[in-house]
Amino acid sequence: MQEIYKNAIALVVGVIVVGLAIILFLRLGSDVVPQEPGLEDESHETTDASPDTSEYGTTIAELEAAVEAHPGDSEAHFQLGQAYNQAGMLLEASSEFQTVVALDPENGAAHHNLGVTHLQLQDLGSAIAEFEIAARLEPDDPDTRYQLGAAYLYLAMAGDDVQYLEQAQSEFEVALELREDMPQALIGLGNIYNQQGNHADAIQLLERAIEQAPDLPEAYYALGQSYAENGDTANACETFAQFLELDSPPVWQDQARQMMLDLNCP
Repeated sequence: MQEIYKNAIALVVGVIVVGLAIILFLRLGSDVVPQEPGLEDESHETTDASPDTSEYGTTIAELEAAVEAHPGDSEAHFQLGQAYNQAGMLLEASSEFQTVVALDPENGAAHHNLGVTHLQLQDLGSAIAEFEIAARLEPDDPDTRYQLGAAYLYLAMAGDDVQYLEQAQSEFEVALELREDMPQALIGLGNIYNQQGNHADAIQLLERAIEQAPDLPEAYYALGQSYAENGDTANACETFAQFLELDSPPVWQDQARQMMLDLNCP
């Protein structure tokens, strides 16, 4: 079993005014997983370190040459897919990861990465299908369970489908059972509780997310919403003010300011 490493790749999926924070956190979990050959380890530890790709090269041109020289080498295609994704070449990345899973159907990391790429392309059905395969192959990988939950949640928000919302909740809960310090899963689950009207429990989850990652604007925005919907205007205003101090896109800031106006914040 290959040890999995993580490299964060931002995912911008657009803004939905109603339930904005539910969509925002998706970018946090959209990590393409590099793989390192020859490791017999099932720990699923994660790190921000990049894998050693010296055998294949480090630039896209070098990796393309490696694939051309070794078309049946699944790892060469994997590394090229990762490089394409990091360069924003999503269609090319998708093609490479599809080649990997054709060559090596049991490669959970490749199915995970293909799901991430589909999610970045907003192909939710295909993303869910790949994450489900990855979860079957790597059932104890919290990142894949989180990604599957995020895809279900995005689908639920797009179509207002309670079934998808319940599936998202289940996947986030599994992810948190596997790894307690996963703020993006806490944000996702907290937003689901908000949608269900369970604002008190949502507040507890979102406060935990902020304790684990105090610089995530998504967590503050969602917590501000939770306070507001729970009737705690003072804490809502304070939390939205904290949100505005963090680095976030202007459209998020405008929405927070509008909510503060609606709440008559000082």
